[in-house]
Amino acid sequence: MTSHDRKLFIIFGIVFLLMSALFNVATISTGAFPAGHDIMLLAVTLSCFCNAYLAPQFVQKDERVKRIKERGVYLSYFIVLAFIIVLTALLHFEVLHLSGYQAISLLAAFMIATVFVAFVVLARKY
Repeated sequence: MTSHDRKLFIIFGIVFLLMSALFNVATISTGAFPAGHDIMLLAVTLSCFCNAYLAPQFVQKDERVKRIKERGVYLSYFIVLAFIIVLTALLHFEVLHLSGYQAISLLAAFMIATVFVAFVVLARKY
């Protein structure tokens, strides 16, 4: 990674944020929110901004970065597992009415967001 990576991640984050805002306004105005792809765009936006924060730190290939990545994925595994249990219960008891595409998109977006937020939290801790 170079010093330009941080700027590039911020630019991509802003582009994805604008696209996400446009798609979310469009799906909310049609009454079809969440459609699935709109939630994924929010997760990709979050991952771009998290990578912009992490880029200077991840340039170093030291033990600290390795520990952040390992513990981040390990921590996010259990958070996603808890989310799957809650989402399954909500769908089973018909508290949420989502299509298969919406449920899978929500799960994938949550997985993407959880991993990168865990990286940021652990980077601030270590």
